[in-house]
Amino acid sequence: MKKLNVKLSDIVPFIAFIVIFAFFSIASGGRMLSAYNLRQLLNQSLVTIIVGCGMLFVVAQGSIDLSVGVNLALSGVIATHIANLAGAWAFIPCALIVGGIVGVFNGIIVSRFKVSSFMLTIAMLIGLRGVINFIQSNLAATTGGGAESIPASLRIISSNNLRIPLFLVVVAIMAYLFEFTKLGRYSKAIGENETAAKYVGVPVKRIKFAAFVVSGILAGVGAIFSVTSLGGTSQTMGVFLEMQVAMAIFLGGVLVTGGTTAKIYKVVLGSLSITLIVNGLAVIGKAESHISQSVEGILLIAILFITILVNNRRIRAK
Repeated sequence: MKKLNVKLSDIVPFIAFIVIFAFFSIASGGRMLSAYNLRQLLNQSLVTIIVGCGMLFVVAQGSIDLSVGVNLALSGVIATHIANLAGAWAFIPCALIVGGIVGVFNGIIVSRFKVSSFMLTIAMLIGLRGVINFIQSNLAATTGGGAESIPASLRIISSNNLRIPLFLVVVAIMAYLFEFTKLGRYSKAIGENETAAKYVGVPVKRIKFAAFVVSGILAGVGAIFSVTSLGGTSQTMGVFLEMQVAMAIFLGGVLVTGGTTAKIYKVVLGSLSITLIVNGLAVIGKAESHISQSVEGILLIAILFITILVNNRRIRAK
């Protein structure tokens, strides 16, 4: 019988989530455990989890995609406008195509020209936000408002009866791709040691390109969930989402170097933990942004420190 090998670094995200959940459950006097609030927790986490599952392929390689928030906003704005012009059928494919195009561009620049993923995606974050503002300012001149509502027929996607099953399907597909295909395995190998991966035959450039494409497409999927949930676009859509997703991934115990520390369940736990902190502080009457940000930062530092310490011990033991 094969012995189950469980590492302490893999348990830390579970412990952190349980501690945070228990603290706010007690501090709120049980109000956080209401059925309504638990549904809100899940709904508020969906987009972060979906986008995080895509970004994980990039982070596993030791890189980062800080353009996911602005990519989501661009995909949502363009897809909503096209859907209003051509019909509701165009919304989903348009969102996926726009998200994928941004991912393709990022992938080509990073893999072919060896540009730092941090610098490139920061530039994309700034540049694409300008494009979005331009599009919305033109819409404001013609329609009287920068935001657009989606066609009424698309509102069915916001129903939990459809939204939750779709979410589970997306996460299941991403988990399969990450754990059981070459794309996921090779991404982790690149994060562990890119030079060694190249020498054993891993097509590093192609895998880097593919990781950014996946991240871009999942940003498009996130746009579908976000826009249908809101009923349309908004001026602030996607703002700081990239920071929230990165925080969720690292709070879940994935190291910035990626490698074998990258796991789908860590994205899920990290996203739920982030939402739990924000929601829990609101329930106990401490919803001020500076308090929330301070708590998130302290927890992130603590969990990263524990994870790094555990991994260093494991390396020394080898």
